[in-house]
Amino acid sequence: MARREVTQFFDDLDNTPLTADEVNVVEFSYKGSTYVLDLSEENAQKFADTIEPYIAAGTKVTRTRGRGRPSSNAGKSDSGRNRRIREWARDNGLSVSSRGQIAREVIDAYEAANPSDR
Repeated sequence: MARREVTQFFDDLDNTPLTADEVNVVEFSYKGSTYVLDLSEENAQKFADTIEPYIAAGTKVTRTRGRGRPSSNAGKSDSGRNRRIREWARDNGLSVSSRGQIAREVIDAYEAANPSDR
């Protein structure tokens, strides 16, 4: 029997169903904790409008050399690319969560199969 898994996206704020193209992944930090939200365009804009005065009044903090992990692109995400990787993985029978970090093995397999999407 064939099995097909379907990923559905919902706005984390109001639970509105979203298509993969409508999801806006918003990451922010507060009091030492980092949070991630999947939001509609409207709610992502509301978030940006709400937080903008605080960002404008605040001081951006950057890591200094010698502290923490070395800089790399491994932790940076491209939500559109991550969606393509997840979809490709599911279509090819690989197990991948709908949120969070994608396993290096899955990314390597995707890049081997899709060398133009690096």
